[in-house]
Amino acid sequence: MILPPPDESSQRTIRRSRVFSYVLVAVAAVVFSLRPELFGDPQAQPWHALLHVWRIVAGLLLAVAALAVQVVVGVQWRRGLRRAADD
Repeated sequence: MILPPPDESSQRTIRRSRVFSYVLVAVAAVVFSLRPELFGDPQAQPWHALLHVWRIVAGLLLAVAALAVQVVVGVQWRRGLRRAADD
């Protein structure tokens, strides 16, 4: 099946979603790169291990959100194509 190219409105939406996804991935990379040592001595702070978990979970959530943005925009675009084809 060959899909037609997106119209101007869809191109803007796709471009914005890509920029938003790139920003989410960049923020995820920053969160992953945070080291708990930045927050003080690990021996003096009992909650220090939670910082490891927090940055991993937050980074993964941001990366999944970036993927979800692309999937949602793609699904909406294809639905729009199907509606246009039905009309």
